[in-house]
Amino acid sequence: GQAAAAKFQAGLTALQEHPLVGETRGVGLLGAIELVKDKTTRERFSASGATGAACRKHCFQTGVVMRAVGETMFLCPPLVISDDEIDELFRLVRRALDLTWRDVS
Repeated sequence: GQAAAAKFQAGLTALQEHPLVGETRGVGLLGAIELVKDKTTRERFSASGATGAACRKHCFQTGVVMRAVGETMFLCPPLVISDDEIDELFRLVRRALDLTWRDVS
């Protein structure tokens, strides 16, 4: 419900500190994560979407489901997600972002 959505949005916002994340946005249990080459200027990687594809690959290997559309990652967990599952979700998302950052650094 609303408590899960609030916890999810707080987790999404916390990802903004990650060096690969230029911006996050979302509503309810929907979230988008913009992957950027430079946090200060918000410069994107190539338009090919290769970084998003790399992140998606790491998501599969890490066990988290995120969709890549270009350089934007979309997160949409089940509506019945628990607080513990939200914590685990963002732990896995952070791991996938870390692995992607390692690839592009």
